[in-house]
Amino acid sequence: MEKSFNHKIVEDQRNEKWKKAKFFMTHDEAKRPFTIILPPPNVTGKLHIGHALDTYIQDTIIRYKKLQGYDVMWVPGKDHAGIATQAVVEKKLAERGISKYDLGREKFIEEVWKWKEEFSNNITSQWDKLGLALDFENERFTFDTEANEAVLKVFVDLYNAGLIYRDNKPINWDPKLQTALSNIEVVSRETNQKIYYIKYPIKDSDQHLVIATTRIETLFSDVAVAINPKDERIKELKNKTIIHPLTKKELPVVLSETIDPTFGSGVMKVSAHAIDDIEIIKKNNLEIIECIDKNGILNEQAMEFKGLDRLSARESIYIKLENEGYIDKVEQTKSAVGYSERSGEAIEILVQPQWFVKMNFLSQKLLKHFESVDGVKFIPERFAKDLTRWMTDTYDWTISRQIWWGHRIPAWYKDDEVKVQIENPGEGWVQDNDVLDTWFSSALSPFVFLGWPQTDIKIKRYFPTDVLVTAYDIIFFWVARMYFQSLYFMNEKPFKEVLIHGIVRDAEGRKMSKSLGNGIDPIQVIDEQGSDVLRMSLIFNCAPGQDINFSDDKIQTARLFINKFWNIARYISSLPIDTKDEINFKKLDYYDLWILAKFQLFKQSISNCMDKYEFNLIFKYVQDFIVNDLSSWYLEFIKFKNNNKLVHWLFREILILMHPFMPFVTDYLFEYIFHEELLEASSLQFEVVDEEVANKIQSIINIITTLRKYREEKHISKAEKLYFTYKNIDLTQTDIDIIKKLTNYEIQDNNDFMIQLPNDISINIKMSDEQKEQEIKDLLKLIAETKKEIEFNKKMLDNQSFISKAPKATISEKQQKLAMHTSNLEAYEKELAIKQNRK
Repeated sequence: MEKSFNHKIVEDQRNEKWKKAKFFMTHDEAKRPFTIILPPPNVTGKLHIGHALDTYIQDTIIRYKKLQGYDVMWVPGKDHAGIATQAVVEKKLAERGISKYDLGREKFIEEVWKWKEEFSNNITSQWDKLGLALDFENERFTFDTEANEAVLKVFVDLYNAGLIYRDNKPINWDPKLQTALSNIEVVSRETNQKIYYIKYPIKDSDQHLVIATTRIETLFSDVAVAINPKDERIKELKNKTIIHPLTKKELPVVLSETIDPTFGSGVMKVSAHAIDDIEIIKKNNLEIIECIDKNGILNEQAMEFKGLDRLSARESIYIKLENEGYIDKVEQTKSAVGYSERSGEAIEILVQPQWFVKMNFLSQKLLKHFESVDGVKFIPERFAKDLTRWMTDTYDWTISRQIWWGHRIPAWYKDDEVKVQIENPGEGWVQDNDVLDTWFSSALSPFVFLGWPQTDIKIKRYFPTDVLVTAYDIIFFWVARMYFQSLYFMNEKPFKEVLIHGIVRDAEGRKMSKSLGNGIDPIQVIDEQGSDVLRMSLIFNCAPGQDINFSDDKIQTARLFINKFWNIARYISSLPIDTKDEINFKKLDYYDLWILAKFQLFKQSISNCMDKYEFNLIFKYVQDFIVNDLSSWYLEFIKFKNNNKLVHWLFREILILMHPFMPFVTDYLFEYIFHEELLEASSLQFEVVDEEVANKIQSIINIITTLRKYREEKHISKAEKLYFTYKNIDLTQTDIDIIKKLTNYEIQDNNDFMIQLPNDISINIKMSDEQKEQEIKDLLKLIAETKKEIEFNKKMLDNQSFISKAPKATISEKQQKLAMHTSNLEAYEKELAIKQNRK
């Protein structure tokens, strides 16, 4: 073995070996199944540190379950990521001076497929670097032929059941990507804006109504003025007509409980570019007049401002209103603005014909199941309320997207007729140009990735899956949608548990981003330090639901531990190996029984943590057992024992147990030391050790620790031989030899300095004349200081002025200190008398 851990040697061709041997692609139906569906990464680029954490958690679980004897299936998948992928490819083409319209739909999609192949292979190579135990023979893509067949079937079935419909409704529109967005794809951000207080004249009077708005560019779509029915001004305004300051149109006053009387002037202009406004327009049978087009440009309704960008037009419109005397005042404000999660562009509300999923029936079905005894279990449980919140009073889901890359909607049009079916109805029928929201197809992953609807072989065995591992930021995006789609089409939940982890932040707790330049490339860390180091630095700092503040310190801690583990392996591999015969547990000495008791406690602790996915607690147990019990003690003890057979047997078990947390190095060592395949090995059976049998070793450890501590506290060189004796414990010659060797003490009767240990055991340490003198000097100094404390506190308590003015708590504190120091003085003086007599 190399003197130091070298990840390049350890990891070289190891993942290729696992894949070639099909350790995670071969299935045994005689075993109990355990299934995970990998959250499919987008084929838009390389994996980030969050992907590394997410996949390492799953890989750790899968390897642990396999070594427990389960038939594991971890299904890999990749997401076609409609909007994101199309945007990237369009950008690449634009660099060559080509637009998608130059190519046409079919040629453009061919370009996207080329991109997909390149980056899909890139993701696979990164999975290999991480060393993931995926079942590559069952890999899926959300836009493969079988998935497309499933998605189209789902759409048609939901449409026929009345759960999918097409309607002209206000939707979130991304002017940059030119597509509709669902509510959940819109990110609300507090934004600094101006709020304009505009005078709207009241017809046939010299009065006006002041209306506040941040969106001055939407004035040209105003069709009414709205006020809360509880507003006292309604009596004056009820039968009034308002004159629009720019278009001069007459606007009616309407009532709406959605108006916030505390915002602005408490009166709202009703225009076409806000969802609440459109509801008011429809309720009052008013006309929807849009003044902003799909590009975010003002249209012909905007009069002389036609052709201006919606945001840049604000200043020009303000100047006109100011010049004509319609501005009351302008203030700075901060209010929520919706932005496209994909493009970062401020969204626009437009009324568009789109396809929607009716959510009421599906959400109610989910909530009913979720609240039942069979409901999906969330870990941590607190995230369950997020799912409940999202699925209560949900909006209908906008599922159509105005892009080319994705599952094309199976709807056909001819004249005024619409047919929803997979096959072309015949001559003259034209298919809908839109595609489906990416989340529509990825929501089907738990059962589609297992072969539905083409076959139910894997469904019968591996569905529902056992655990979904994901971050908390996509509970609605993905988790909820998988849940209700599985309930509807499979009449079964998609997974038994959802393990929620946090996000990886930088050392200061900031979210990683390109703008901050604080991102960490997991592949770079693997190249420099190794996959096991990265895995342990993430996994062992991961608590369910908690974010991780990641830093170099965590990487170095993992690196130091693996180096330590490597050195332990080097030492053990240097010992003669005799594994021909089984171990006779009845002939083991109490040193062996002690380490076995510690090992079974260690194994049980890991099992308990894995059951709860408390990876962050595992490292403490790893340190306690491997660094402390095994390395610091047992490997020292066996240097004085004749039979070292157990240590090889034990280390073999340790490698198997540690494999899920450091797969590369454990697999390498198992192969190097034992000439076996770890992933084909099974744990050897051993008798459960009664911990009481091994308690004597703890007493020996206490003696050694105490002797070492005495030397350290007295600043005595390790080379100087010291003397001790013991009481109330039977020690063999081997025990004595171990204590002597590990402490540089010899046995010699004395009664100089007694130290009491647990179980009524005591030791006496012989002191030199110099040490005795120093002990007396230290006690005399302590006695002098204690007398000063007594004198000070007594003086304070004898002072009547202090007693009359000081708070009771202060007086009580002084009394307690006086009693404590008086008691200490008595003990110190007794100890001094004993030491002076011994001298």
